[in-house]
Amino acid sequence: MRTIVRKDRTKAVRPRHINPSRVRLRQEMARFAKGTKRGMRVLDAGAGKSPYRKLFKHAHYEAADFAQLSSQYAPLDYVCDITDIPVDDGHFDRVICNQVLEHVPEPEKAIHELHRVLKPGGRIFLSAPLFFAEHQKPYDFFRYTQFSLQKMFEEAGFEIARMNWLEGYFGTVAYNYQMMAKNLPENVGELRGRGLRWKLAYIAPIVLLNRKVAVRLSRFYSRLEVTGDRFERGMPKNYVVVARKPTSPTTTTPKQPASETKTAKTRAELEAEVARLRSETIRTRESVRDPLVDLALPTEVRTVVDDVRSEHLTYLKPENLEVLARQVMDADLQDRPGLIIETGAALGGSAIVMAAAKDPKRPMKVYDVFGMIPEPSERDGEDVHKRYEKIVSGTSKGIGGETYYGYRDNLYDEVTDSFTRHGIKLAEHNVELVQGLFQDTLEIDEPVAFAHLDGDWYESTMTCLERIVPHLVVGGRIVLDDYFHYSGCRDAVDEYFQDRPGFRLERRTKLHVVRTD
Repeated sequence: MRTIVRKDRTKAVRPRHINPSRVRLRQEMARFAKGTKRGMRVLDAGAGKSPYRKLFKHAHYEAADFAQLSSQYAPLDYVCDITDIPVDDGHFDRVICNQVLEHVPEPEKAIHELHRVLKPGGRIFLSAPLFFAEHQKPYDFFRYTQFSLQKMFEEAGFEIARMNWLEGYFGTVAYNYQMMAKNLPENVGELRGRGLRWKLAYIAPIVLLNRKVAVRLSRFYSRLEVTGDRFERGMPKNYVVVARKPTSPTTTTPKQPASETKTAKTRAELEAEVARLRSETIRTRESVRDPLVDLALPTEVRTVVDDVRSEHLTYLKPENLEVLARQVMDADLQDRPGLIIETGAALGGSAIVMAAAKDPKRPMKVYDVFGMIPEPSERDGEDVHKRYEKIVSGTSKGIGGETYYGYRDNLYDEVTDSFTRHGIKLAEHNVELVQGLFQDTLEIDEPVAFAHLDGDWYESTMTCLERIVPHLVVGGRIVLDDYFHYSGCRDAVDEYFQDRPGFRLERRTKLHVVRTD
């Protein structure tokens, strides 16, 4: 009896094409969902198939859509246009609106409506395309730049917490190749009728080869996008906006003047003042935003923030300590390699918060003289020298009227004890306190994920920048504590980053520096 061996004709399964935008959007949405408390009311405006419903299972999720396309929809709570949602003002704590705004004929009206249905203090997460093929026809009307989004949100009354690229340069390149592969002919037959047949001998190999190359390059750049940090060059496919509805909108009603002459003068003065304030607000708007405001802090970290403040271990306000904690946590969440660094620890409060927020396995180094602050140089301004004269005179007051930290006898041991008292054993949490002048001790030979610089004067700030910045990883961030307070720090930063590519400076409550490439 013969055994018949049949060849396995099953085709090899190709690996699925990765959609970088979908991967990144889910990551961003998960981050927003973490900042949504249990029981909050969430509106998915333009929900479609409700792909993010599960991320908000701890909240009260409701879906709205106009349901006019032939595609399948998930169960909807509201069948309506998002320019007219049938709920009372302030009905929702959170709103999400993903890839919907391009399909709305009146986008400004939609943004105003989403502002209306949010509670004061509520937040919205919105993504919208800058570069994308026409889709869901005929309901496809607009593409958006960051400036158009900013204008619409601010005119609607929102405070923008952050606006960032959804995917980076590689994601946009991958999409271009994907479109190329999709639209080029697959075979010679598709080319017939497009010219003389003898031309096919020259045209077909080029066209068909380009299609095959495009397929492979699309997959390559897609994987590069999702496995690395977002590379912000060129342009993104989509923008993400997270914004907040203010808790107490203010309106100013000028008093009526007594005479027409006085009326004209008063109005002119008021208009000039309003224009000045508006210009000033636009310039400094970033200063009130935490770029990671939607990243929820664990209870234990919030406790540490409260405790170091109550014990007068830091000059920083709670919101500034939270910024540092979130940046450290984000480095872990993004799997960003490298050290956590603080230069200028004072009484150790901010360093303790950062240590409490980080993964214990990630190394952290804290640099300080742990004593009297060094003398400023001739590169520092008059404000710095006056401050130093007060310090060395012995009349400077510490936090809450306590003894100024520079006058303490053994500050190194005090800071060490403070770490331990707040549950941070230095060796177990991979934290090292390095005592001495920055120029003598600050030697970095490994990647840096995040750094908090609090060196006050010109030379100390410049030393930190020269020795830390070259090792900052892409996506890594530096927060400079004294840029807006002391001329020496400000001059050092401006000088160092002048005409230096690959970095973005963000004017927030403190100055942030982000490495972009």
